[in-house]
Amino acid sequence: MMLALLAAGQSRRFGDQDKLGALLGDRMLGLHATATGAEMPFSGKLVIGTPDHVCAASWRDMGYEVLDNDKAAQGQATSVRLAAARAIDAGASSLCLMLADMPFVTRDHIEKLVAAFDQTGGTRTVASARDGQPMPPAIFPADALAELVELKGDTGARKLLANAVLVAGSDRLLTDIDTAGDLAEANLSIRQIR
Repeated sequence: MMLALLAAGQSRRFGDQDKLGALLGDRMLGLHATATGAEMPFSGKLVIGTPDHVCAASWRDMGYEVLDNDKAAQGQATSVRLAAARAIDAGASSLCLMLADMPFVTRDHIEKLVAAFDQTGGTRTVASARDGQPMPPAIFPADALAELVELKGDTGARKLLANAVLVAGSDRLLTDIDTAGDLAEANLSIRQIR
């Protein structure tokens, strides 16, 4: 199973600052999810982003290959296509897609996704769910990779999650940082936990 973190978004709702370079706690937002993935025994680890991103050296230090998405402005599907194409080229049995702006996803949650995927015999897509709505992180079987390569637009792999096996996660676990307000709230929650 290959892991790909999508980190090439345009962050339009965040403002002028590079979202993934903004601090969450004591490290950049773009390093939280990658640190979680780095701990796990995936056959290969990718970050779909830009090789000169402020996080790129750290991504590489954590064992990720950084793939340049020079078509990111055309939507998230361009990142999904790159990840799926690399997984196919590598002969991966499946692909786990995570978003780099979901900092609170835990190793335990990813392991639950992997266990659910294994229970399907590796034949069905497995997705996280908040209030019954499928979302990343998600695992796609080898048979679905060709469909991922054909995606278009800014919806990413959402339509392919419609019939996924769902693994529930809490609101906090599946928090997606889209705005400066989201980041401020996440920083506040970190301070309260400490």
